[in-house]
Amino acid sequence: MPVKWKAGMLNRRYFIFSGGAVLTPWPVMAAGAGNDSVAASLAQAMADNHGYPSAGMVAGLCDGRGQQIVTSGDADNGRALDGDTVFDIGSISKLFTALALADMVARGQMAMQDPLAKYLPAAVRVPQFGGKPISLLDLATYSPGLPGWPADMPALSEKPFPDYSVDRLYRALSQVKLAAAPGSKYVYSNFGYGLLGLALARHAGMDFESLIVSRICKPLGMESTRIIPTPQMRARVTPGHFKSLDKIASWNMPPAFAAAGAFRSTANDLLKFLAAAMGPSPLAPAFAEMMKTQRPADNLDTKVAAGWFITSGHDDKLIWKDGGVLGYSSFLGYSATRNSGVVVLANGNSGVLNLGKHLLNAAFPLQG
Repeated sequence: MPVKWKAGMLNRRYFIFSGGAVLTPWPVMAAGAGNDSVAASLAQAMADNHGYPSAGMVAGLCDGRGQQIVTSGDADNGRALDGDTVFDIGSISKLFTALALADMVARGQMAMQDPLAKYLPAAVRVPQFGGKPISLLDLATYSPGLPGWPADMPALSEKPFPDYSVDRLYRALSQVKLAAAPGSKYVYSNFGYGLLGLALARHAGMDFESLIVSRICKPLGMESTRIIPTPQMRARVTPGHFKSLDKIASWNMPPAFAAAGAFRSTANDLLKFLAAAMGPSPLAPAFAEMMKTQRPADNLDTKVAAGWFITSGHDDKLIWKDGGVLGYSSFLGYSATRNSGVVVLANGNSGVLNLGKHLLNAAFPLQG
């Protein structure tokens, strides 16, 4: 088991979706002085909550020496936080979606420039702009020309996720009038990623969860990464928390948006994903395919690839994805120059983007 370093719980921000052979994980690192500073950063992030607390956080860290787990706070489920605690990971799910696409492309089963319409029912009208269709690459790189959510999407709140059907998503797509050419403008679109997941699943002839399990989880040994928790996962689920720190019911994302944010996972499983992204793995060609096209994002220092965000600064290049659903926040990323990676999972909406970047490179500010 990875080493765990527990910090004292302090006071504890909120966003929606703002993430072959089995890999051998990094060796477990012994506790060291670095654990103190990591635990202190977790506690500070929980305290600097902007009104959105977390009961606890888990950080997984890895580099050339090995990996370790550092925790702060409480799982609020009668068990101690550790690397096997199960969290909703929100938009980190988009990395799985983009990787599944990249795997199909690497195997010659699809092409990034294929139009979305090729993989949807014939009755679905997919909008174009000036004759330019929406491609799979446009969807994966956050530039489909679609809005963030369908126009008829109910407001998201502290209640369960709206019951929004696949047919309703298709009808909403048919009614969209694109304001820009696909591929020309960054728009963070859960709408687009929902459609991408549906297209991939239809082409593979299976439901979306089965697609990700077969293409990603099984090859990488990620047995605690599922949309529907397995019996073994259920006992390790930490409940989510909102402003009052009361427990809240987890969002169960409908199939229309599963590819945008439905998965649950653990720090240990996501460290396996990082190991595959950073080094040799059965999915190395797919991970390389994800990075081939890089487009501008909404910040001058950041670009987007398929699924990933790429931030340059402080003599470093960070490749990352964050996520958030009601009651949970998440971050996964690595430094391409330092060969180190970080996973941060929180059971509240504290927001962990700055924390994740700071843990990868302390020159990136913890607060911002």
